Amino acid sequence: MAGDQAFGRLKFESGVHRVQRVPLTETSGRIHTSAASVAVLPEAEEVDLVIDPKDIRIDVYRSSGPGGQSVNTTDSAVRVTHLPTNMVVTCQDEKSQH
Repeated sequence: MAGDQAFGRLKFESGVHRVQRVPLTETSGRIHTSAASVAVLPEAEEVDLVIDPKDIRIDVYRSSGPGGQSVNTTDSAVRVTHLPTNMVVTCQDEKSQH
């Protein structure tokens, strides 16, 4: 389904659904049951966003988790704070420094 009315008609279908099927390889006709997750989201509109660099604070730190080689020597996590709204975004990914 596509178009302006798609989200309004499908928004209540989000969630986990039971799926039943008879595979082509099933000679005795038994039904196989599994689950599928469905996410119905509205299409995002384009927004012009301007963020002043002086409104951003970036903190680099060591990620938490199990120890190991170079656990206390590699800055592998970053936290970005938007100062006017106090919104915080963090990311940590193993030993990567990207």
